[in-house]
Amino acid sequence: MSDEQFEFLMAIEEYKRANAKPFPTWTEVLELIKALGYRKVAAPQPLAEARRREEEQAARALVEPVPASTP
Repeated sequence: MSDEQFEFLMAIEEYKRANAKPFPTWTEVLELIKALGYRKVAAPQPLAEARRREEEQAARALVEPVPASTP
């Protein structure tokens, strides 16, 4: 789980506790997302494409360059 995903989940849990609601509405979720600072800055894209791009970025982040051996 990424830090971003964890932050979102914790915000949802805090909202549910503060408002005594086991399930926030989608409108409330959108308000919460905006409260976290997210804004629409790009054109909409198909969900599958967005997910693929996110997975590629995560995979690149896991790959660390191998240090060159010294003679």
